[in-house]
Amino acid sequence: MKTIENGYRGLSLIYDLGFDRVMVPLIIAAGLGLAAFLATEVSLLRVPADYFLN
Repeated sequence: MKTIENGYRGLSLIYDLGFDRVMVPLIIAAGLGLAAFLATEVSLLRVPADYFLN
């Protein structure tokens, strides 16, 4: 029983380490994608240069 428990803890640790290594790049990529999306949306908001002259 002790061997199964130690094996389970080892697999759990490997899963936790792998999960962290995968999630960090995905979160960074999602943040960069969101920033690019917001930047393009903001750039499409066109305000006339002579806004106060009308």
